[in-house]
Amino acid sequence: MTSTKRMRTAFLIGLVCTMTVVSACSDKKTNNTGEKGTNGQTTEGTTGTTKGTDEGAPVDPMAKYDPPIELSTVAFQMENSKYPKGDNIDNNVWKREYLSQLGIKIKNLWVATDTPEVRDQKMSVTIASGNLPDILHVTARELQMLIDSDMIEDLTDVYNKYASQEVKDNLNYNDGIMLKAASYKGKLMALPDTTKGGGTDGAPMIWVRTDWLDKLKLSPPKTMDDVMNIARAFTKDDPDGNKKDDTFGMAIGKNVYDGFAGVEGFFSGFHAYPYSGNVTMWQKDEATGQLVYSSIQPQVKEGLIALNKMFKEGLLDREFAVKDGTKVAESVTSGKVGLFFGQFWNASWPLNDLKQRDKKAEWMPFPLVSVDDKPAKSFIQQPVPDQYYVVKKGTEHKEAIVKMLNFYFSKIYGEHAESSKYHTVTADNGEKIQVFGSAIIQTFTMDTNIKAHELVTEALKTGDTSKLNEEFLGYYNQMKEAKAGTNLTGWYLNPIFGDNGAYAILKNYNANNLIVSNEFYGTPTPTMVEKGSFLKQQEFEAFTKIIMGAASPDAFDKFAADWKKLGGDQITKEVNEWYANNHK
Repeated sequence: MTSTKRMRTAFLIGLVCTMTVVSACSDKKTNNTGEKGTNGQTTEGTTGTTKGTDEGAPVDPMAKYDPPIELSTVAFQMENSKYPKGDNIDNNVWKREYLSQLGIKIKNLWVATDTPEVRDQKMSVTIASGNLPDILHVTARELQMLIDSDMIEDLTDVYNKYASQEVKDNLNYNDGIMLKAASYKGKLMALPDTTKGGGTDGAPMIWVRTDWLDKLKLSPPKTMDDVMNIARAFTKDDPDGNKKDDTFGMAIGKNVYDGFAGVEGFFSGFHAYPYSGNVTMWQKDEATGQLVYSSIQPQVKEGLIALNKMFKEGLLDREFAVKDGTKVAESVTSGKVGLFFGQFWNASWPLNDLKQRDKKAEWMPFPLVSVDDKPAKSFIQQPVPDQYYVVKKGTEHKEAIVKMLNFYFSKIYGEHAESSKYHTVTADNGEKIQVFGSAIIQTFTMDTNIKAHELVTEALKTGDTSKLNEEFLGYYNQMKEAKAGTNLTGWYLNPIFGDNGAYAILKNYNANNLIVSNEFYGTPTPTMVEKGSFLKQQEFEAFTKIIMGAASPDAFDKFAADWKKLGGDQITKEVNEWYANNHK
């Protein structure tokens, strides 16, 4: 599997078996609110009921097509994606059940394998050609391009008519902010992919190899100086005991910003919040009340200076600038590095792979730390998606995308969910293989993981499993087996859901207001669409050069000035116009 933010899917243990790039993209019974949507446009209510328009007859939200229909899509998978025996990206439980239960046959027009960059290149060609599949999984930027080109369907009516009440209740979370992000000029132009949105689940933390800490008699990090000293010891003091100079302190990769081995959490220690992905980070300037672009704020320079110092000392991999997440993961799983900043799902990948190779290896997450006496705060996106599902203009059965969303919710979260079939299956050798990522349309309930943490840890203490559903009971059993040493395939669940695991840290962030939220959650503004990729590339290059010493720290000041001149000032204007329209 891969390390990117894209892989933070569904139950968000991060390791999706595939990442489908499909061709498309309140209150429980809220009426039309007429609230402002993305880019200052009015967003009509998209909740409604599941009643049909034909004489008021109820609509079956998962009614089967007879005869079956065929829908095309495109897909992305990593080279090391895992499937149950006999399955693959074209033939798996989800594809079979779509046909069996919904009467929908899915055909992949193409499959991109390797890196997200390959997917992006193929997607750009697909959009530019105009030869779209029926359902498409797109980024926020791609969504805006498709809207501007009038290439996708308005889904308002079919969502109102076919979405199950459970799906509507979930997407109405936080005053329907996810639906608003997917709307344009009062029309629902996409279904939000909530598995790749924001919220506290995306907050970074520090992952440390604790068996190395114990060997070197070091304490967990409490300050940024501790992070530096631990990285120094992991580089210079032979933590693996092989009497070779073959380890380095902290892992980062060429993407710089990433859910695994990224630098967002490192910068948070300097009260800086640069961020890249399919969205950008905008924070409020308390002096002016305006939104400002986080990556050009002066605190970022301090973080870059510290990273450059670590690079000069050899505490970072000297080849990080050419290593993607998969290559960085190889350094982790081969036992060459003992610290990185990342998200909760990193326990499942790549750390669980290391545990299967080296049973003595132990990793645990720790909260972010600060360079001074002010607490470090974690940047998060608003709980809105940065990817979407859309339907090609002219597709006959556009309601099928909503039926597939209903089906996913029912099988993963519904009253009669079948987690052992649709979420994680057990191979003949006892290996647990996550299969939910093969679903074409996915969604995520915002409180699933925190409930798992609370209920499973309670059950482990009391032995009472009566409150656990099938999914949570599976976690409970795997955690017990891993603790007993009888089966380590579920080792990753303890660092995630255990007493001192990732979700204990995320609860602490929330409880103590240690969160900085992205204040911009609209679709990309016109200048973002036109110049955003160029400006982000300039940022990557400038930051990488400074970290590696190819440019002085003062190059940051030139980058910030150039960013403003080359389109950043106009983007800032557009972002603040959106903010004024959406925060009255």
